[in-house]
Amino acid sequence: GQNGGQNAGPGSIWKIDGITGAASLFANVTDGARNNSGPALGALAFDPGSGSLFASDRETGFIQRFGRDGSARDRYDHGVTGRAAQGLPTVPWTATPGIDVTSPQFDSTDPATWRYAAPERRIFGLAIFQHRLFYAVADSLQIWSVGLNGDGSFGNDAIIELMVPPAAGPTEISKIAFDDQGRMLLAERPAPSGAFDLEAVTTPAIGRAL
Repeated sequence: GQNGGQNAGPGSIWKIDGITGAASLFANVTDGARNNSGPALGALAFDPGSGSLFASDRETGFIQRFGRDGSARDRYDHGVTGRAAQGLPTVPWTATPGIDVTSPQFDSTDPATWRYAAPERRIFGLAIFQHRLFYAVADSLQIWSVGLNGDGSFGNDAIIELMVPPAAGPTEISKIAFDDQGRMLLAERPAPSGAFDLEAVTTPAIGRAL
């Protein structure tokens, strides 16, 4: 029940009515065949011009696009489309059975068993600026961007914007924002520990704001 009931899951997006305050399910991020099995989502970004909402799926590495009504419109595959645009080897997503917490191969204290997408295609932070969607890739803390068409659909012009200097330990860029002068702000999230007692859920003192 922690994900909101039988019609929702780790990949669910919710909305709150600005007048009544009522919360309701907006959409479920899926791979087309099944719901997210546990790795959940990274970030959301909204494009007011096209009315598109973008969500990064931590299990598949896809960036999903939804309309204002919660309907799935299309998705962007950085591991294939983005990397190919820069002449890099593609890293396609291979469907897996998903997380099974009863399996001996699953270890709640070991994130390597949590079915995250490969670092080369794993997306976290998202932001929209000047008709481009900026996104953070786990591999080498890269920031990429891809153009957005007038209807919010994805272009085919992905580029590497920058590579963030490594931190003192494993991190990912979990948040991207722009100020009114066009300066990019980044926030890091240290790797999760999976600690059962929840005393230290991440590695302390290595996350940065850049």
